[in-house]
Amino acid sequence: MEKIPEKVTKKLILIPDKSGVYLMKAKSGKIIYIGKAKSLKKRIRSYFSDSHSDIKTEELVGFIAEFDYIITSNEYEALILESNLIKKYQPKYNVLLKDDKRYPFIKITLKEPFPRIFVTRDLKKDGSKYFGPYTEAGNLRKIIKMLAWIFPTRTCKRNIPSGKPVYKRACLNYQMGKCSAPCIGKISQLDYRYRINRIIDFLQGRNKDVIRDLKAEMSILADKLNFEEAAKCRDKIDYINKLNNRNIIIMPDKRDRDVIGIYKEENRSAVTVLKFFSGKLLNREIYPLDNIRGESVPVILKEFIQQYYADRIDKLPYRIILQKEPQDNNLLNNWLKNRLHIPKRGELKKLITIARENAFNFVEEQKLNYLRKSTRTIVPIKELKDKFFLPKLPRKIACFDVSTIQGSDTVSSLVFFENGKPKKANYRHYLIKSFCGQDDFAAMSETLSRYLNRIEENEKPDLIIVDGGKGQLNSAWQELKKRNITDINIISLAKRVEEIFLPGKRESIILSRSSLALKLLIRIRDEAHRFAVNYHRKKRNSRTLISELDKVDGINEVNKFMLLKAFHSISRIREASVDDLMRVKGIGEKTANKILKTLN
Repeated sequence: MEKIPEKVTKKLILIPDKSGVYLMKAKSGKIIYIGKAKSLKKRIRSYFSDSHSDIKTEELVGFIAEFDYIITSNEYEALILESNLIKKYQPKYNVLLKDDKRYPFIKITLKEPFPRIFVTRDLKKDGSKYFGPYTEAGNLRKIIKMLAWIFPTRTCKRNIPSGKPVYKRACLNYQMGKCSAPCIGKISQLDYRYRINRIIDFLQGRNKDVIRDLKAEMSILADKLNFEEAAKCRDKIDYINKLNNRNIIIMPDKRDRDVIGIYKEENRSAVTVLKFFSGKLLNREIYPLDNIRGESVPVILKEFIQQYYADRIDKLPYRIILQKEPQDNNLLNNWLKNRLHIPKRGELKKLITIARENAFNFVEEQKLNYLRKSTRTIVPIKELKDKFFLPKLPRKIACFDVSTIQGSDTVSSLVFFENGKPKKANYRHYLIKSFCGQDDFAAMSETLSRYLNRIEENEKPDLIIVDGGKGQLNSAWQELKKRNITDINIISLAKRVEEIFLPGKRESIILSRSSLALKLLIRIRDEAHRFAVNYHRKKRNSRTLISELDKVDGINEVNKFMLLKAFHSISRIREASVDDLMRVKGIGEKTANKILKTLN
C-alpha cells in the first residue's frame, strides 16, 4: 500500500469509537466515497491497515487524501444520513442510481390557481405533483392524449390568476375540446380543482372513483336532455373500463406495492421497479446503476433502496417486495417502517421474476448498444441468440478443438472471442494426460473438465462451441451437467456440411451459407483448429527432435515421425521386434536391427 498522507495519519488517532458516517476526499477536496459504520474508528482504520481483496477498494484508498466524519446517535441514524449525503454528493466510488431526470414525468403544478399538466424531465421541489418516471415514451404519449380527452385541462404557460379572467380569447385547444378554458372564465376555480383531483385519482389507479363521478355527470346531463354531452361521458367510461381490462396483473387486496428486481453482469447492473397502485400494475421503472464493479447484489440492492426511497420516505407503498435480502436488511426495514418483504413462493415470487427479467432485458439492450458503437458484430451475435434460443447475447464465446494424428501427441485448444473479436489473452493449450491413443470424446471431456475447474468468473463464456458432432458435444455437455452449470450454453459445429448440434436435440440445425451467424461460428472454429494444429505440430516436432532416435544413424525425420506415429513412445519401440519395426513404412531389416541395437 502507498504511503498514508500525513493529514490522514494524524486524524486516524482521534477517530471516536462511535457510529456515524465517513466521507473520503481526494486531493481536490471532492468527496469520492461515503459510508456508514457502527464503529467509525474500526471502519476507517481498516481502509489504511488491511490489504483489500477487491480492486475497487484498492483504487479508492490510493486516491484518499483526507477524510471527515459525522457522529450519529446510532447506526440507524447513520443509515439515513448516508442515504441523504450519497444522494446529494453522488461520490465517484459509491454505487449510484443514475439520475432519474433522464426519464419523463407527468407534472401537475398544484401551486397555481389553475394547475397545468405537462411532461417534464426536470424534478423540482416546487410543490408540484409528479407521476412517473415513464420509461416507455409511447405509453406516456397515450396517457397525455387520453387525459386531454377525458379531463380537458390547460397545458399552456399563461399566467391565470384566481378571480376575474384577464384574457379575452382562448387558445386553439379550447376549440378542439382539449382545454376547459379557465383563461376566459369558462370554468370556475373550484370545478377546475375538482377535475385536477380526478386526474390525480386516475394516475394513482383509483379508476372506480373516476367512473362513479362520470356516471353521476352522465345521469345529470341525460336528465337535462343534453344527450350529446351524456354520450361523451359514456364513451369516456367505456374507454376507462377497457384500460382496466388491459391491466392483466392485479392484486386482489387493491394496495400499493413496489416490486423490485435486480440483474447484475460483470460491470453492468440494472434495477426494475414495478409500480402497483390500488392493486394494479400501472408503471415500470428501470434504473441503470454506476460504479458496481466488484460489489455484491445485496450491497447494490441496499444502495439502490437508500437512494430510491430517500425522497419517498413519506409516501411509501404498503409493501416493498424484494428479490433477495439487501445488506443491512434490519436497519433498512426499520427506516422503511417495516415495509420490506422477500417472498419465497406464490404470486409475489412470480412478480419478482418478471421484474428481474425486465432488468435483464435492459442490460441486454445496453450490451447491444455497446456492440453497435464498438464493433460491427452486432448482427451475427444477435442472430446466434435468436437462432439457438439462447437466454442472453453470446458476447463471450469459447471454442474447443482436439488435434491428434492416430493418437500421437493428443492436444486440445481453447480460443476465446469477445464481441466477435479474438481475445488472445484468454487462449489456452492442453496436453491430454488421462489416456494414450486416440479418443476424441475422452480428450474433449478432459479438456472441459480442466477448463471448468479453473475458470474465473470474469472469463466465464456465454457460449461454448465444440468442434465436432454429437459425441464431442455430449462429452463436453456432461462436464457442465456434473458441475450443475446452467449459465453457460453449449453447441457443436461439425465439419463438411457445417451442421450445428444442440444438447438434447436429435436433429441438427443447418444455417444458410449466407448467414452471418454461421460465418462467425466457422471463423471461431477455424481459429481453434489452427491454434490446436500449431500446438500439436510444435509438440510433435519438439518430441521428434529430442528423441533418442536421433542417436540412430541412417534414419531421417520422416522415419522418426512414422515410428512415433506407429508406437507412440520410445519405450514401445525399444520393446518391439524386428518384424514389428519392419511393418513401418520406410524401415527395412537392416535399419530395424540398427534401431534396436542403438536403443537397447
